[in-house]
Amino acid sequence: MQMKKAGVVATGALATVAIMGAPAAAAPSTDASALTKATSLTEGKAGAMRMVGANQLNLARGGWQGGWDAPWDIDPQALLSALNGTAVSTAPIQSCGSTAAFVAAVTVPITSPNTLVAKDKDDDHGRGGYGDKDKLACANGNLRVVQSDEVPLVALANNTAVSAAALQACGSTASFAVGVAAPITSPNTVIGGCDNGNIDIVDEDEDEWGGDKWDDHSDGYGSKWKESARTEGSSVSAAARQALAKKVSALKTGDGYGWKAKGGAYGKTGGYGNGWKAKSASVTTAPVARGGGWDAPWDVDPFGLAAALNGTAVATASLQACGATAAFVAGVSLPITSPNTEIGDCKNANIKIDQQDSTALLYAANNTAISIANIQACGSTTGTGVGIAAPITSPNTVIGSCYNANIAIS
Repeated sequence: MQMKKAGVVATGALATVAIMGAPAAAAPSTDASALTKATSLTEGKAGAMRMVGANQLNLARGGWQGGWDAPWDIDPQALLSALNGTAVSTAPIQSCGSTAAFVAAVTVPITSPNTLVAKDKDDDHGRGGYGDKDKLACANGNLRVVQSDEVPLVALANNTAVSAAALQACGSTASFAVGVAAPITSPNTVIGGCDNGNIDIVDEDEDEWGGDKWDDHSDGYGSKWKESARTEGSSVSAAARQALAKKVSALKTGDGYGWKAKGGAYGKTGGYGNGWKAKSASVTTAPVARGGGWDAPWDVDPFGLAAALNGTAVATASLQACGATAAFVAGVSLPITSPNTEIGDCKNANIKIDQQDSTALLYAANNTAISIANIQACGSTTGTGVGIAAPITSPNTVIGSCYNANIAIS
């Protein structure tokens, strides 16, 4: 019985020992070196994949070597643009080497000549005393606007110039409105050109010398096509693509030259073995990502919905007396032995517009010129309105050309 009990006890003890002494489950390894090694391998593979992916992306896009710009690198199209780059000039007044009365003024110089001499052609400091008739001596109320090539969805009155009531007396005796100008033995003389109230609206591509940059150049000095697409076929980009293709080929074949993996023996088949020949075709015929220089859809100039009164010029009531005796409106001009002389060109209220192509579905009154009541007295005795002009032994002389209210839209 004891033996049985002992056996039972023994059996229970054995059972207890067996249960408590059973092998425990293996704990996860926390060896730092193993973790570091695994992490470095993973990061190395990820870095290599990123590098290959970046190279493939550059091959597809061309990047700086000659491909498309990414859509997110392109400036977005504006929804509405109005009155941007627009100039308005109202009532600029200039008396230049003249006896002039504006509005209700009275001007009576006595033995006091008025003289203006432009820069001398032979003297950089303008002290030669003879002047240069080809130089600009007097400029008043002139506007120059450079049109932007940005195309918003709706564009209204952008790059527009408005000049109103530009008044210029240049080498003249002139009265404006109800003024009185009466020089007595006081000659008025200007040597140089006189410009008043002229408007010039030029295309954005025109350079500072007044010529079109794009006519004579197709390289980096003037090519309109600044997208890298236009240089995709260059030797630089082609060489870069071939170099990348070689690297990819070498990775696939297992060494730096791509011939050992195929079993080729150096010197037997042209020096590089069959493996090199097998891969050479893919190297020399690396595909051109864009295949011919098309523009990406987002590189094409946007097209607007509506455009009106853009690049438009309005000139009204520009009055110029140039080498003249002139009375405008109800003025009185009485030079007495006071000659008026202008040696140079006289230009008043001329308009020049370099027309831009239509860039909108609805296109109205763009690149339009409006010229109203622009009057020029050039080497003349002129009375406009109810004015009185009475030169007494006072000749009016212009040596040059007279331009008034001419319009040129190219």
